[in-house]
This record gives sequence, C-alpha cells and structure tokens, in this order.
Amino acid sequence: MNFSKVSSISIMTSFAYLLSQTILILTCLAVPNASSTNFLYDGINNYEKAELYSTSTSYVFRMEEDEYIPGNILFTDLHSLRTTDGISVSTIAGSPKSRGYNNSSGTSARFNGLYGFYQKNSTHVIVADYGNACLRMIDRTTGQISQFAGTCQTPGHRNGQVGYAYLTSPRRILLDKTSPTTLIVSQSQASSSYAYLRSIDINTGDAGVLVSSGLNYPRGMTWDENEDILYVTNSHYIAKITWSTKAVETVLGSTSSGNIVGGFSQSLLSTPKNLLFLTPEIIIVTGWGTTKLITINMASQISMNVDIFGFDSHIYSVAQFNGSIYVGTDGKIYKLSETSIQCSVKAPSLPTETEVKFDLYTQNCTNYLVETFESPVERRVALKAEYSVSCDQLILQGMFEKALLEPVLELKMTELQDICGNGTGCNMAVNMTPSYSCSNNTLEVRWPTDIVYTEDVTEIPTRTRDMLTKAVENAGREKAQILTLNRDPDFLLPLIQSNGQSIQVVLDTKCTEDGKVYQESTDTCV
Repeated sequence: MNFSKVSSISIMTSFAYLLSQTILILTCLAVPNASSTNFLYDGINNYEKAELYSTSTSYVFRMEEDEYIPGNILFTDLHSLRTTDGISVSTIAGSPKSRGYNNSSGTSARFNGLYGFYQKNSTHVIVADYGNACLRMIDRTTGQISQFAGTCQTPGHRNGQVGYAYLTSPRRILLDKTSPTTLIVSQSQASSSYAYLRSIDINTGDAGVLVSSGLNYPRGMTWDENEDILYVTNSHYIAKITWSTKAVETVLGSTSSGNIVGGFSQSLLSTPKNLLFLTPEIIIVTGWGTTKLITINMASQISMNVDIFGFDSHIYSVAQFNGSIYVGTDGKIYKLSETSIQCSVKAPSLPTETEVKFDLYTQNCTNYLVETFESPVERRVALKAEYSVSCDQLILQGMFEKALLEPVLELKMTELQDICGNGTGCNMAVNMTPSYSCSNNTLEVRWPTDIVYTEDVTEIPTRTRDMLTKAVENAGREKAQILTLNRDPDFLLPLIQSNGQSIQVVLDTKCTEDGKVYQESTDTCV
C-alpha cells in the first residue's frame, strides 16, 4: 500500500473560488502538464463547531431568510410560523405546541403541522398545513389567516379552485422556475392516485397535477443551478425530475432504508428530508432526526457523512444564509462553522503523485507535491465483538462457511454505521468483508472501518478513540447482536468485556505485501 508524506507546497487556490467553480483547471510551471489536471472538491468532512443561534419551542421543520424583516430567519416551529434575529423570537401566527384549525388572527390561529412555506412577497406567506390538508395564507401586516388552496380539513385528490380542490399531506412549497405564477407542492403520499407533486396558481390558488409517478412520500425539493432539473427527497431515496418532460430518475438510494455512504450505487438513505445545493455540484441533505448531514457530489457521484463534532441534537432542517449553514433541531437553531473540507485530485498526467488538503486556517485547498513511500503494514481501526458459542457446533451446522456466516456479519456492518458515522468522522468499510475466528468456544468478529494508519501509528489517536468509545457506549449491547441458524434462529448478544463494554474499538494490523504474515510480538512482517 502506498502512503504519502508532504514535501513541498506548490499551488494554493482560494476556497471561495473553489466552491463557486467546483471543478478547476489549474496551470503552474512548477508542475509539468498541470493544465490537464482536474482538482475536485469532494464535499465536507465535518463541521468543527455548532454555535447556538436561536432557541425555538419545538421542531424547526423549515427556515429561510425573512423577506419582511431583513437579517432575520423565518422558520416554522411545529404548529406556528416565527421569526428570529438570533436574540429574540417573535411568533407571527399559530402556537408551537397547540395544534388544531381556525382562521383567527396571529397567535390565536391554529395549524396542524407546518412543514413548509413560501414567501409570496414581503408581507404574505403561504404555509403548508400538513394535518389540515391545505395551503393557507398569512398576512403579516394584519395577522389575518385565509384558506389559499385545497379545502382545509378535507384531504383527498381533486383539482380546481380553493374550497373545491382537495390536497393530501402537503409538505414543501417551491416556486416553479419555468412558470413564475406556479407553485409546486409535494404531497407526502405513497399512492399515485393522490399525485405526488401538485401545481398551485400563485394568484388564484387553483390546484392541478404535475407529477403522478416515480416518487414515494416526496418531501424536500430544490432546483439545480440551471433551474431545469428538480431534485426531490423520497422515503429512502433522492430522485431528479427533468422538468421539461417530467421524467423521474433515481439518483441514489432505493426503496430500502439504510445508512451507507460512498458510491451512488451502494449508498442507502434513511428518510432524507431537506436538501439544498451548497455549490453547483454539491447537495447537502438532512435525514429525519439524525445528528449528522450528508453531502452528495453529483460530479464524482459520491455521498459522504458530514459530522458535527460534539453535536448530539437531531436535525430536521438545513438552510444557507450569507454563506453560512444553519440547522434546525427540536428547540434550537444552530450556526455551523469551522468547516473541514475534503479535497481530492485526479491527475493522470502528473509525473508525481499529488494530494489536495483543506487548511482550516487559510481557508484554502492546497495542492502538495508528495513523496511516496511503501508502508510494510496497514493499521486499520475496527469494531470487535466476541460471542459465546460452540465452535464445533458452528462448523457442524455449516454456519462457519462463508455462504451462511459472512452475509450475517456483512449485514450487521451496515447497522454499525450508526456508531462509526455518528459524529466520529469515519465510515464502516462496506467494500470489505468482516473477519472472524472461533477458538475456546468464543467467536470473535472484527468489522473494519475506513480509518487507516501507517506503521508509525501504533495506537489509535486519543480523539478518535474517545469519540468512537462514546458512540459505542451510546449504541448499547444490542447493536452488535447477530443471528445464527440452528433449527430455530438464535440471536446472540456479544460478551461484556472487562471494561464494561461489549463492542471494542481496536487497531488491526496486516502486512501490505502479498505472502507476508504480521507478527504481533515483534511488530514485523515475515
């Protein structure tokens, strides 16, 4: 395995320009043939800091810049619409904890779950009243509430004018960029008989149909840079719609739930909700009540976890204001900062190997010339668990054969992603097979992660170990429970070790040269 050491800095490119261009063509006399080198901004590794911006009372499902009060954030707080300047919070309509239905004005009005809104102008806001199955208009100058589209408290499917048309579970409202008098409303439904995306005339409130197939519980929506492709989050996948033809195509994920990042073909999502374009190629996505974000690179077709160090609040919304990312949780709005950016390089024509790193202090992606050397060993962080079994019985039952045991262990690795990816800066190595052995009636299993070190690292760095250990403690013993096949299925819980934990964080070492075997006693390969 080749590892790299930095020898000299050759190129520095501004992060601001990198974000705006995403793919850069750089030329430098110090690097021969660099004109054909593509430097790619892959995504965000993590946010180092989550600063409390404002409190709320309940779930912040949607937020954006307030057009009525410049500088404020307008947001939904469960059953209410509110605004904040980061110091004080003002309720425009409804009550966060009181649901219902009436057309009273201001805080006396009642809604039943506000998942989305659209600012028609600086004084009027159209809200998606999910539980009351309609869109409603709020006049911010008077506080008056009126029915805008559909028939409130009468869910169903029917086109037509307000009071005659029916909507079902409206969630998000977005302006149709190809028709500025039309709003797009996502309906969180699995049945195409209700239509997934509805059209609403922005002036009259008349309802129609836009998309009736290819989606499943659509929620969040956002346009690409050219405003001709609409991206939509669904139950467990993200789809894109070519708007001119309304053709729907799955981008990543499937009908199965999961928490796997990597190439689009292997990525699995668990209830994605909000999404926005961070750059022309990078989409940032929230799950439903997860503690991390996901970035999706449309150019390299890779998904990545975005961890927020020390952050344990469940995220329900994400927005970008003045270049900063904000997340809405249950009771708070946070501003994320001190971004750690992952950069990579594709340079097939370069005579030497290169790498690109992001510097938090200079806010630059820096291209380094690197000296390549061969490391005799690879040290990889793994999660280990032991189980009390009869080794002879496992062999007799055929469980020790690859066809039966390995699929069970590989499936468990996708579940362990909740530990590895939960603010720890790592992922399970889903392209690798877990290792296992059985002796003295103890089955030992090791699930590899993507954290790898060279020979000079003999212990897991303290920060990495502490974060993973805390994540293991929070996960509990049942997270590593596995299934064995006897006459009846048998669920095995891992043994509790001397430190009180059943899942251990270990550093596995193996030789990189074929035919060599690692000797732990001498830390050598023979």
